[in-house]
Formats: sequence, structure tokens, C-alpha cells
Amino acid sequence: MKIKFTKHAREMLVFRRIKKEQVEATVKNPEDRSTGKSGKDVLYKNFGKNYLKVVISKEKGNVFVITNHWIAKKRIKK
Repeated sequence: MKIKFTKHAREMLVFRRIKKEQVEATVKNPEDRSTGKSGKDVLYKNFGKNYLKVVISKEKGNVFVITNHWIAKKRIKK
């Protein structure tokens, strides 16, 4: 499984101060997951104060990171 980033996802890494390694860790070992719009997978992983939310799609054995951003712990629906 190869992880690829869309142009938007790469731009958001810089803009939102997210490390590529944090996104990869979330994709490989999420703490929580749900299904988003159009059947996209939404993955969450705790990084201390906040959770990282990563939206992905799977195509032809590859994982495409659509977007990523930080969310407060209180916004995680359990």
C-alpha cells in the first residue's frame, strides 16, 4: 500500500503545520475511523492536545490523502 498526497493535502501540511509522518502514522494506525462523503474514509489519531483528521480514498492498491487538519478532542464523536 503506497500513500500518495494530493496537491491540496501537500499544501495543507505546510499551512496547518502537520508533519507528513503524522499523516502516515494516522493512515497506517488510526485510533478511530468513519465514512465521509462519497464513501471516503475519515481517520483520526490523537497527537496530544488535538486529533489529526485525515480524509483518504483507496484506488488500485494506493491510498490517496485528500486533506488533513487538526481538530479538538471535544469534537470527536464517540
